[in-house]
Amino acid sequence: MHIKCKDVQSSTSVDLSKFGVVFCDSLQALEWAYNNGLPRSAVIKSSAPAVLLSNKKNIYNVESRWTSTELNKFQNSIPGMSKELFNAALGVTGIERELALSVSNFAYHFQKIIYKSSCLEEGDFNNPRLFIYTKGECGPAGNIMNSPWDKLIKPNALFSTVQYTLKNDKWSLLTTQGVSYWQRFKVAGYETIFYRLIIKIMKFLPDWMFAREVIMPNENELNIEIAYSLIFSRVKITEAKLETLPDSKNLYSDKNTVDLYKAIFPIMCKRIEEWVTPSAVEVTKMLFKSHFEKHIEKFNLLVDAWDRSIVSKDNIKQAVLVNAPGNIKGHSLSFICRKKDILLMSSQHGVTIEISKAHNILDIIFDNSVADVMFSYNSKIVDIEKKIYFNNARHHIVGMPMRLIRMKSAQTINRSTPSFVYISTNLYHMGFTEKAITDYEKAIFEKDIIIKVLSEIPHKVRYKTYPEDNRRYADEDPVLKNIRIADNIELFSNKIDMRYLISEHSVFITTGATSTLGWVVMSGKPVVFINQEHNSPLTKDAQISISNGIFVFNNNDKNFHKKLKDFLSQSVDDIERLWQKKKSAREEMIQNYFSEYKGGAGGRAAKIILKEYLN
Repeated sequence: MHIKCKDVQSSTSVDLSKFGVVFCDSLQALEWAYNNGLPRSAVIKSSAPAVLLSNKKNIYNVESRWTSTELNKFQNSIPGMSKELFNAALGVTGIERELALSVSNFAYHFQKIIYKSSCLEEGDFNNPRLFIYTKGECGPAGNIMNSPWDKLIKPNALFSTVQYTLKNDKWSLLTTQGVSYWQRFKVAGYETIFYRLIIKIMKFLPDWMFAREVIMPNENELNIEIAYSLIFSRVKITEAKLETLPDSKNLYSDKNTVDLYKAIFPIMCKRIEEWVTPSAVEVTKMLFKSHFEKHIEKFNLLVDAWDRSIVSKDNIKQAVLVNAPGNIKGHSLSFICRKKDILLMSSQHGVTIEISKAHNILDIIFDNSVADVMFSYNSKIVDIEKKIYFNNARHHIVGMPMRLIRMKSAQTINRSTPSFVYISTNLYHMGFTEKAITDYEKAIFEKDIIIKVLSEIPHKVRYKTYPEDNRRYADEDPVLKNIRIADNIELFSNKIDMRYLISEHSVFITTGATSTLGWVVMSGKPVVFINQEHNSPLTKDAQISISNGIFVFNNNDKNFHKKLKDFLSQSVDDIERLWQKKKSAREEMIQNYFSEYKGGAGGRAAKIILKEYLN
């Protein structure tokens, strides 16, 4: 007897036994389907590492058509597309820079849909297909655990969707629970505590007491330090809360929006037709149109919300200091700031652009494409940002905030924890990113590091998972099972930021040109960096400098795993002696690629603001 399930798409009964091909990214959901009639011989199309590593013969990697070569080709064509879209949008009568930039940014993110469409085959549009949609706790971004198969394969009359709700479902967010107040104070510093106290008091102080005001919609480490320094010059610091309403006035007329769509659609059509499976072309075009309309609607809503939140004052000089404005919130904020003649400032929020080879496809989302003024850690990032097509900012180099600088004072305080820690930056993305590697390949790389390196060295090692806020897949990362069976590896999966754990370890191992590297490098303790060829690799220049300053191993080198294992098999004392020999080169590396100055970033930026922008 076949058990029938309710189809959430058509509200009709679905006989699971009739499907020989199924799209599913959850082992739990798949087992539920088997228990409800799905043949165990059915081909399972998936991109989930847990499913693909389950060693079932009928599992098919839905992203197998994407080789590193193909991904590189796809990615390298994005900058040209972004420029073309921006210029086309800006050429439409009535469309201003902020919306043109936002639409180009939206088109960049739409590449995820194109990527997924390109994974489909012609048979997926004319043969029976089932999609098992997984529902569960997911984090602030909502449910991103499912590929958009329900939308992409919708034209197939033989396609059905069933929904499975995860059992015993738990999901946690980044926390400081378990971190002592003393440790939090050591990392945050007195500047942050004083800043938070003063802005609470400032809410009740009248404007006539101040000649200047800096409005802060959100924060990062450097912005807090800048605001702290500005307080001593009698600058009022005001938090800005963004509250959107369900309706808005039309910023752009229907004609403006129609003309804008007509201008950019041919550019996107060409790209869709180049990359997408023929039977998926039309539905992908329709999705682009619907996503475009939603983006315009959201932009209008956000403009209205910022208009209410950012209040211009005639008797006080104002500026906005924002974190990470390279998104639709930042674009709409920039629009309002320009209309109200209020300066928009931003600051660097991590070392990545200056060291990452992947930055060349991301220029449309750079902060300096939006902000009028940028405060940066070093000259290398400024050199890169000044050259991007969308550069809109005046740049000032002020150095790293004290939160990173003071990492050097974090000495080992807990001898009960392993001296060695592997800081995983393994974050799955459910498809296209700036990385020329699939989630499955990321899992294989991580698994090999655990089995061939970490579990083989004569030291206890802590494996620190990446504290992701937004759940990518329903199942636990499959590489963790390899940690649990290793005698010398301790799993640390609590969602605590690594900055609070630096004091507990002596040797750091990490991979990928991400901001994580900045925190451990500034600790002054030995850092072993794994440079992956297709996963956030270092730029050529950065690799030369960083290889001189810290220990770098390239995953495409011959006998890579053995070389890394042999190095990590040395004693901590031996590694620290080798580390000291790199001291001079490391100081030069830090100045060039991390922090131009050894402190005082907030005060330096505050002086610039007072002298050049709020004088």
